[in-house]
Amino acid sequence: MTGRRRAGDGTGGTSLGIGMLAVAALLVTLVGCSSALPLDEYVTVMESTTDAYVTESQGLSFDYQSAVEDGVRDLVAAGVEDPEAEAVVLVRSETVRYLALLTDAMDRYRAGIDEPEPPGPVVEEHAAYVAAVTFVVDSLPESRAAVESAESLEDVQRALTASGFADGQIRWTATCANLEQAVRNEGRGMDLQCVADVAP
Repeated sequence: MTGRRRAGDGTGGTSLGIGMLAVAALLVTLVGCSSALPLDEYVTVMESTTDAYVTESQGLSFDYQSAVEDGVRDLVAAGVEDPEAEAVVLVRSETVRYLALLTDAMDRYRAGIDEPEPPGPVVEEHAAYVAAVTFVVDSLPESRAAVESAESLEDVQRALTASGFADGQIRWTATCANLEQAVRNEGRGMDLQCVADVAP
């Protein structure tokens, strides 16, 4: 009787402890390995997130252009004393408003595409794309401030084309195309609408 080991004593307890540690380590390893999405799921998430953003940004662009065109038409119809000066005020105001809304939409898109962990073969291209979108988002406050101080329609246009916003869009398109190509290299197509126009 005295020779029997109680549960948890001696080598039996040690083996159980080692076994539990091994299981815990395996779980950590498996969880770490499975955090990256499978390619098909990654493509689905990226495309659906992009579709939602493009739809929203195109709607904002349409509303912006309509507001400017309708506003200018109303100024002419009203026979204001200085329609050009009034047009500058209108365009400046509508552009600032548009850029504020676009910044919010882009920031949510940036968060959406930054959330999924990409499959190993496209990690670098995914990171470059997120960085490009981030660059554009971060450049918009500067563009908005430049528009706010514009005194002519030319100043408004210059504020948009001479800022990081314009350069950032080129980078956005290039990294987008690179990411699509990286996915195609893995035998799967992906459409992020890289040439979608989001500029005012």
